[in-house]
Amino acid sequence: MKKLQNPFLLVGFYSKEYFCDRESEMEELKDHFNNERNVVLFSWRRIGKTALLKYFMAETIKDGEVETLYVDLLGTRDMSTALKRISQAVYEGFGETTSGISSAFKNLLSKTGIEIGFDPVTGAPKFSVGLRGISDAENSLHAIGTFFSNRKKKILVVLDEFQQVTRYTDQDGEAAFRSWTQAFPGIRFIFSGSHRSMMISMFAEKNRPFYRSTQLMQLDPIDLRSYKDFIRFHFESNKKSYDESIIEEIYSWCRQQTYCIQLVCNKIFGLYDGMNKGVLQDVFNQILDQESLVFSGYTKLLTNMQWKVLLAVAKEEPLVSPLANEFINRHQLGAASSVSTALKKLEKNELVIIDDDKYFVHDVLLARWLQKL
Repeated sequence: MKKLQNPFLLVGFYSKEYFCDRESEMEELKDHFNNERNVVLFSWRRIGKTALLKYFMAETIKDGEVETLYVDLLGTRDMSTALKRISQAVYEGFGETTSGISSAFKNLLSKTGIEIGFDPVTGAPKFSVGLRGISDAENSLHAIGTFFSNRKKKILVVLDEFQQVTRYTDQDGEAAFRSWTQAFPGIRFIFSGSHRSMMISMFAEKNRPFYRSTQLMQLDPIDLRSYKDFIRFHFESNKKSYDESIIEEIYSWCRQQTYCIQLVCNKIFGLYDGMNKGVLQDVFNQILDQESLVFSGYTKLLTNMQWKVLLAVAKEEPLVSPLANEFINRHQLGAASSVSTALKKLEKNELVIIDDDKYFVHDVLLARWLQKL
């Protein structure tokens, strides 16, 4: 593979050289896969969950005995849009041949409510799904499962942002996907999500379809020592200076969030010959200035009380007692009941999270921007 100009990737997985640690998590995923266990992988956003999954998939197919399918369900609204995403992924991974669409994929389409067309300009495939009811959706999933079962190699299906199925309006998405996994015990599934509490509820509550059907796996932040080694290696390899105290400051400012750490290091590496206090502050300011237009738009999306509570949570970081008089009075928030209502809405929209009984603004960069106001 070609050497990257900047080793601090912001999206996806490229190669092991540009991937920081996660060795124990890789071993755990391998153990689950090799012993026929389905897995639920959950974490806060931007911790590196998707990159880990892509890394695991890349490692899994190396021996030539496994085929993988990755589907991002973020933004899907119902079973119809979910099936479109799955069909697109199946086509890209298994349906294309040098002479066109494979006969096996054509046979799959004939058994589902899924139709494929091609854009006359770009040639890109377009999928349409004509579901007439719950049975159509379940039959389509069953046909896809049969398609995989008939392949010679072992199959791993990764369904990312799986919490989205709880919001489907046309039918019980959880029940449909649970029936699918039960019908095909030979296919391995990884269900991944960034809404931590929702993912835990889906798989740990007795009245939910997926109750105790998978292994729960929480993805925690990469530890400081591993990140120090990773950053040091790439700066030294490219003859750029580094400072361990600066790395510690980056780690703290980013609240251990992988994307943020990668972004700061990417900027320093790309623009400067090394890191120091002045460079670090310049990069912090650059990042927040770039995000300012987006973040300022939150004032239009939130009520006045929600905005005030969001700002107060950021200023307090971490907030321990959101309904305490001291906190409410310090930020002039008014009635405790109004604060409680606003906070619940912010939690529902994942703008605020609770971690170890402490409240944080979920997006670290948003938190740092708010703290400057």
